[in-house]
Amino acid sequence: MSNIPKIVILGAGYGGILTALRLQKELNYNEADVTLVNKHDYHYFTTHLHMPAAGTDKTENARVSISKLIDEFKIDFVKSTVVQIRTQDKKVILEDGTLSYDYLVIGLGGEPETFGIPGMLEYAMNIRSINSVRLIREHIEYQFARYKREPHRTDYLTFVVGGAGFTGIEFVGELADRLPELCKQNDVDPSLVKLYNIEAAPTALPGFDPELVEYAMDVLTKKGVTFRIGTPIKECTADGVIVGEGEEIRAATVIWAAGVRGNRLIEEAGIETMRG
Repeated sequence: MSNIPKIVILGAGYGGILTALRLQKELNYNEADVTLVNKHDYHYFTTHLHMPAAGTDKTENARVSISKLIDEFKIDFVKSTVVQIRTQDKKVILEDGTLSYDYLVIGLGGEPETFGIPGMLEYAMNIRSINSVRLIREHIEYQFARYKREPHRTDYLTFVVGGAGFTGIEFVGELADRLPELCKQNDVDPSLVKLYNIEAAPTALPGFDPELVEYAMDVLTKKGVTFRIGTPIKECTADGVIVGEGEEIRAATVIWAAGVRGNRLIEEAGIETMRG
């Protein structure tokens, strides 16, 4: 039996990949058995996703192959999805196998936190992975094509972004730059396009200097963004969102960027958490 410790790292996001790289640097060959598990064979830059989502950059620029980052003689890479973590047995159940460990690093990332808003999981899209932002970009472009076929449906040209935190503001900034291009490409009157940024909190960009927040909102307002600050989204439907005291904003596109929580597998494993 080998006495070499088994280290398993779940997730190749920032936390997981940096842990793997640090271990790779610090450990000698055969000093530990290190396995990195990720459901994709690439690492993606979470902080860059708002650009390909809006279509202002290519998805290729937001990802890098894991094989280019790790030393295969020190790190075993397993492409698989984690199904369950059994801390008592020191085992990780994958969709196609089981791994045992002595040390476990969990970097499985987050998932959208909808705070129980009805319909948000079903009808809104999220900026959270390469695949999700590819879908958002294609969906937005498709709305312009739909409008040309059904010019009475101006809701196809209405875009709602829930959340005025970092991700929400970055995304509306990119989308505000992209929409005039899409109007030109599709011969659509720009005055018909509506872009809403809706935030339940009393301010956008919480934690930032008020002068910077005011400047950011002023720049974006001039680019066509309509802010609804201090206005909670009460429900998301197939036709748009219900906000405030029952006002309906009809929109074929709703992007939810107002909350994130930890991966549910951590809670299910019995590990103490706060919002995952």
